[in-house]
Amino acid sequence: MGYALRGLAGLATAGLLAFAPDTAAQAQDRASTLIVAEDVVPQTFDPIQSSQIRTWYVWQLVYEGLVRAELDGGITPMLASEWTIDDAGTTYDFTLREGAAFSDGSPVTPEDVVFSFERLKADGLPYAQDRFKSLASITKVDDRTVRFTLSAPDAGFLLNLGSPFVVGSAIMKADWVTSHDPKQEMLGTGPFSLVSYAPNSELVLKRNDNYWNADKAAKVENLTIRYMPEQSAQIAALLSGQIDMMFPSAESMLQLKSVPDVTTVAVGSTNTVRLNINTNLEPFSNPDFRRAMSLALNRDEIVAGAFLGEATPSAQIPPSYSWGPQLSDLKYQKQDIAKAKELLAQAGYPDGIDITLNHLAGYATYLDRFAEILKGQMAEAGIRVTIEANQTAVWLDKQNNANYEIMTNEYAFQADPLFYLMPRPGRQGPTPQEMADLIEAAKSSSAEDYPAKLAEIAVMQDDLVFPDITVASRNAWVAYTGHVVSAAPDATISRTFLADVALK
Repeated sequence: MGYALRGLAGLATAGLLAFAPDTAAQAQDRASTLIVAEDVVPQTFDPIQSSQIRTWYVWQLVYEGLVRAELDGGITPMLASEWTIDDAGTTYDFTLREGAAFSDGSPVTPEDVVFSFERLKADGLPYAQDRFKSLASITKVDDRTVRFTLSAPDAGFLLNLGSPFVVGSAIMKADWVTSHDPKQEMLGTGPFSLVSYAPNSELVLKRNDNYWNADKAAKVENLTIRYMPEQSAQIAALLSGQIDMMFPSAESMLQLKSVPDVTTVAVGSTNTVRLNINTNLEPFSNPDFRRAMSLALNRDEIVAGAFLGEATPSAQIPPSYSWGPQLSDLKYQKQDIAKAKELLAQAGYPDGIDITLNHLAGYATYLDRFAEILKGQMAEAGIRVTIEANQTAVWLDKQNNANYEIMTNEYAFQADPLFYLMPRPGRQGPTPQEMADLIEAAKSSSAEDYPAKLAEIAVMQDDLVFPDITVASRNAWVAYTGHVVSAAPDATISRTFLADVALK
């Protein structure tokens, strides 16, 4: 960080912050406005056009889906009040909720639902489309009913439909989209609606007074999100009262815990930090080489050094899922330098090899530390890593076009746990046929058998070290001032909880 708490408080006192003093009008609104800081600016407001977690945080405050998947696997009705599934498991009929409306007051119609998913199928980023690969068609049945027809039974369909991040599943207003740019504007059914956006600076939302769920209406009238890439500036703003809430890094959280007027909340998340591998390329297409990379890593040291102890070693399935394989039962999830060197020699590199890491720089300090620790640990096995630090746009372009060898990444909560395991088409080489067969078997299984089938896939992924190497499931934190009554994030670490935050 570079600053002690006293120094940060001094910065705040001296007024050396990124924001000018509030105007009289802003001060008048302060009592009804929650001001939150975020590190990373959104890449787009379009809920079918980004695979970046930090971008999802924006649109999930404005958009909603037909249902919501809960942490325990349950499904909560949202814009759909009820649904039926045929005996074959391929036809889902959803009844739209009476009174469901967009923030402009217009009702949600079957046409809007059909449009939203046809748009996804036609124009969605592959990452978003992959969640609904089994969707063959969507049609209007009557004025309140829509039908989803699947090409085959899909045990994860309802879970994907209910992702709290609404990636690909957000319901958009058809005639609004045709006359607006959804990359830069938003109109949804959620608890907040868009007021304005100053790129790279500030997003202003307000309570949606046409929200269909009065019991879950936003508790604050206004929500302002300020984009502040430096955690030191966020801390200074928090201490001076210019923001009410931030999402601190591990080191910032350790500093803020000692501040009397700041409350910190920690939650064990389902976010997993990973090393993606481009198996289109040699030697990354060789399982022995991938096994050597995984065996070079000491996950306990990564947790201690990169996450300052605020994480848990993890394979693809986060440890919060009790049905997932235990790390101790997997072959390539522990450090074994001697075995890594042996496998590296078998892969044809007895004298070691030079490789390049596509690193997402400036996204999170724990990722920066992870990259450096990874470099040192792999060097012990003879794998010499050059860190190529790229900003978000370049990193994303390299990811989406498979223009990398290995890359740092983080996967957010997945409503359908299969997506902790799914290969990303176009972002690495072809999926081994035996793994593709297991994935299809899992998708067509019953809900009761689904976790066991997913566990089988996880064991195979450990053996093949494909499609990536997962190292840890990190904690997440919220810090807030006395202006806030309380905040209760959950393990998804989504931002939907902001609608429940009340001010004093």
